[in-house]
Amino acid sequence: MVTFKAKNAIIDSVVVVLVIIIMGIAAVVGHNVFEDINTDIQADDDIGNTTKEVSGNLFAVYPSLMDNIFLFAFTLLIIFLLVSVFLLDTHPIYFILTIILLISVFIVALLLSNVYEDIMTDSELSDSANEFPFTSWVMDNMVQLIIAIGYLISIALFIKFKAG
Repeated sequence: MVTFKAKNAIIDSVVVVLVIIIMGIAAVVGHNVFEDINTDIQADDDIGNTTKEVSGNLFAVYPSLMDNIFLFAFTLLIIFLLVSVFLLDTHPIYFILTIILLISVFIVALLLSNVYEDIMTDSELSDSANEFPFTSWVMDNMVQLIIAIGYLISIALFIKFKAG
């Protein structure tokens, strides 16, 4: 009996979208919080110069570090998703159902991308959001990226039947 295991790939896709959105929001909000803390540290006369220098240096590298970590995690999650999908044993008859379920993933990605955009247009976070070019690009193009990833998932799910 053949079971529909491709739904696991769809669940994995939703998890990847959620993790990416949460990472993006957390990085920008973290930068905003760190900015407030760094400003307080720099203004406090009781704190030594070494501490102020370390805090200033960490604040200076935070955006590029978190942006690169975001891009690295996004790439690794896509690779993980494609490898896990390729290892699923599915039957080609489920291709249509997989496409229908991928459409739901596209809708979830669209909604979450809009949530990210709404949060980042807030006056307090918009300056911090501009410090993260990779994150902003991925979030601005989330639907197109998910369509491309969904296409790759569809290929990975059913290509092994052509090869075997």
